[in-house]
Amino acid sequence: MIKSSLVFVNLLAISVLFLCSCDGDGKVIEAKGSDTSQTGIFTSAIPPSFSNDESSKTESFKVRVIEVLQTSKYSYLKVEGEGDGLSVGEPYWIATLKNDFIEGEDYVYRGRLFKTDFESKEFNRIFDEIYLVSFVDRLNEISRTELSVVAIADLVSNQVAFTGKSVKVFGQVVKVNDGIMDRNWIHLVDGSADDYDFVITTKATVSVGQTVTFEGLITTNKDFGAGYKYDLLMEDAVTIK
Repeated sequence: MIKSSLVFVNLLAISVLFLCSCDGDGKVIEAKGSDTSQTGIFTSAIPPSFSNDESSKTESFKVRVIEVLQTSKYSYLKVEGEGDGLSVGEPYWIATLKNDFIEGEDYVYRGRLFKTDFESKEFNRIFDEIYLVSFVDRLNEISRTELSVVAIADLVSNQVAFTGKSVKVFGQVVKVNDGIMDRNWIHLVDGSADDYDFVITTKATVSVGQTVTFEGLITTNKDFGAGYKYDLLMEDAVTIK
């Protein structure tokens, strides 16, 4: 099992959450002002009393896909491997935004929400138990950076420890403000702390919806003036291939 500091994977900044019909596939939450075809995010307003391991967004799980069911917007994957707490040693189902998943391939996913009696109207089927998953990526595509990527949640909770250090983060771009103060301002989410507006300054050009690895210097209590004041910031970041 790959822990929170080994984050990655394919898949805003969430200020208000809305219940919606997941294309008729049960109830999930989608972010305000975002097109879920681009977000890669399933998330939930989990009640404060719900604090078991299944609510974790920072753990990652390596699995092999053994069956793929595609709807118009979502992929249902029957997987085996890590994270099989639903029925230990048995395959289980996850659902995420639609992508070209391949049976027999190995993937890593992170950011999951456990659901029961989850209905897929397109399949006319109810999944007794399933995980809604934020980010899924092929294992061989993240192996080059997974050992050094830091979760945004870890940066937020350990700001002093990371201040002045160069680190890597992986996530999805949810907002871009280009060309302000001779730099681009990127807002990134990774499924670990999506209620936190994590901002990166860079010369690189990226697009909303893109998943990317950045490496940059962590600074705190940064005030640029004109309202650009940040408790936590990654500066002078570059993209990592």
